[in-house]
Amino acid sequence: MCGGGGGSSNEDSKKAAEERHQENLALQKEQMEEQKRQFELSRQDNQARYRDQKATAEAAPPPPPEETAGVAAPALDSKRFAKGGGKKQFTNTPTPTKSSSHDAKSLYIPT
Repeated sequence: MCGGGGGSSNEDSKKAAEERHQENLALQKEQMEEQKRQFELSRQDNQARYRDQKATAEAAPPPPPEETAGVAAPALDSKRFAKGGGKKQFTNTPTPTKSSSHDAKSLYIPT
């Protein structure tokens, strides 16, 4: 007493599932190839950076200054920045005020 017409939809769903599976495998393969490509680029960049850093570390130190150089000049002009560290100086001087009656009238709010 089994229904004979239901077999085709089951085969269709299996076929669709297999197609999705193949698409997912292809997408996964593509993503892995891109990840490998990015890894190789990063590796090349890291190797180049390592070679540069190693060459810098192994390089000879800079030559000493010439005898005619004398004394090094200060980095900042000491006269310019001596007072206040170059910041503008402000003072708290009391400012004259108007009569308080005028200010109080301007603040009046009718209720």
